[in-house]
Amino acid sequence: MEILRLTNNTDLMSRPSSRARLTTGTRHEESHRAAMAGTKPAPPPPARGHTPGPRLPLGPILYILTLWGVSRVILTGVGVGARRWLGQVYGISNVQDFWGIGTGLVWLDIWSAWDSRWYYSIADKGYLAIPVDVTGYSPWAFFPLYPWVTQAAAMVVGNLYVAALLVSNVFLLIGAWFLYQLVEHHHGDAMARRAVLFMFLFPTAYVFSCLMTESLFLALSVGAWYYARRGNWFLAGALGMGSAMTRLVGLFMAPLLALHYLQQRQWRLSRIRPNALWIGLVPVGLGVFVAFCYLMTGNPLQFVEAQGSGWTTSRVNPLWVLWWSFTHAWDGMARHGIFGEVGGHLALGYGALASIVVTGMLLWGRKRIGPLLCLWSVAVILISLAAHLDSAQSMPRYLVVLFPLYMILASLRAGSAVFAITVAMLTLLQAATFALWTTGWRMAV
Repeated sequence: MEILRLTNNTDLMSRPSSRARLTTGTRHEESHRAAMAGTKPAPPPPARGHTPGPRLPLGPILYILTLWGVSRVILTGVGVGARRWLGQVYGISNVQDFWGIGTGLVWLDIWSAWDSRWYYSIADKGYLAIPVDVTGYSPWAFFPLYPWVTQAAAMVVGNLYVAALLVSNVFLLIGAWFLYQLVEHHHGDAMARRAVLFMFLFPTAYVFSCLMTESLFLALSVGAWYYARRGNWFLAGALGMGSAMTRLVGLFMAPLLALHYLQQRQWRLSRIRPNALWIGLVPVGLGVFVAFCYLMTGNPLQFVEAQGSGWTTSRVNPLWVLWWSFTHAWDGMARHGIFGEVGGHLALGYGALASIVVTGMLLWGRKRIGPLLCLWSVAVILISLAAHLDSAQSMPRYLVVLFPLYMILASLRAGSAVFAITVAMLTLLQAATFALWTTGWRMAV
């Protein structure tokens, strides 16, 4: 049904045309039939050439804010308790001095560990002011968008650490909203809410609120896919560019968007239009970092060298990484116990197992999310595993940004026993892993 255009002609405004009367009559008939059936009439379609943006109904916003608030209050209690008791027994005894960042307030400091210090230092001092340590670790291994956004936020907030946490949580809420809109458009409100629920319940979803890049990457990647689904290729490309400035795997948003563009046009090259060029913004994101490296160091691939020198990054067969992680974890825990080396051996096995489980779920639910999202998600997993031999320790953190997984979990029927058991298990697992992570264990490093 077409939306009527008002003109300045008073006769036309006072006397609707035959088409207008037909349209109005049809709407009344639809409303009457819907009322008799006890359902809502379908909303009129948007005007031709208009791409609708995310709607802002109050109910879903309150739902997302409630999930965020309740989960963060619970995790804060878990983190404070872990810092006071668990860390003194099995973790790093003085986490505050070990990380070297924070505010002195435990309830805020629990949200940073491991790579948080790198992002904080880059935002605080810049890349050039941070020396390469004796082990070869360098700030150039970390992509710049999150530290740059944190710097900008600190100019307003006044405290860099608080600004970083604010950035993480704001983009967490944005990512949750995009995920809700993406699922609700095709499957309705109930399934969209379940997708957001499982995003908050993922075992390492606590990193979304930490001084880490995951919430920023999630918001940019799911936002890029959201706008691609609606044919707004400028915003899709722009957000994809941001994801490529946040993490290297963000570059894989380019082939995902390109394939989806062709899919929308029934794979006919003759239907490609100039708006496809906006997809080229995605690799520009990586190009910005390459140019920055060249201007600052004279080496456009400085970030590649930094990852190789400090993290001994070399491409490894991901299947070999999984096998090595399981065998090394078993041998290490047999020799040193489950708490040996601050849980490093346990983290290897846990990360490898999580990678296999998530990959299996993506393949199982491929019909629900579509082959393109399934291919993109599995590619991100394999590339992340292939980074270096002990990459499994970081996989629980890398997996959390795979939003198609939450779309699959949302298919669980609310109120069923499987749904209740899944929610309970994920809740307990997240609380346990956060308690270990914040006290210096190698869980999702």
